Amino acid sequence: MSEDQNVHILVVEDNEKIRKLLCSILRNVGYTNLSEAENGLTAWQKLQASNFDLVLTDWMMPEMDGLELLKKIRTSSEHFQKMPVMMITASDSTENIVEAAQWKINGYIVKPFSVKTVVQKIKEAIS
Repeated sequence: MSEDQNVHILVVEDNEKIRKLLCSILRNVGYTNLSEAENGLTAWQKLQASNFDLVLTDWMMPEMDGLELLKKIRTSSEHFQKMPVMMITASDSTENIVEAAQWKINGYIVKPFSVKTVVQKIKEAIS
């Protein structure tokens, strides 16, 4: 199963083990153009400096959480407004889901996640 190696994915997760696991999963299925950020603030700086096709972000992080990052992306340039953003979360709070939907989130990956789920959700977001 080989995916498009040109897709540039930004993985934003404050837990280094989970961030490395996500990157490993993505590399194993052929996504090799990956960047990492440990929080939304660092992610926002990276988004300003490079072109990405997808942002995969944790919800709960220090400095700037995933929802704040999503809001910055959606209120920025037209390019960012159309960029797929997926949220990784352990919460299934209806309130959180509704708020993220208002900001045009492209999907969720619920922790704990499987390799199959990660790959499927990413394919859906970038297709």
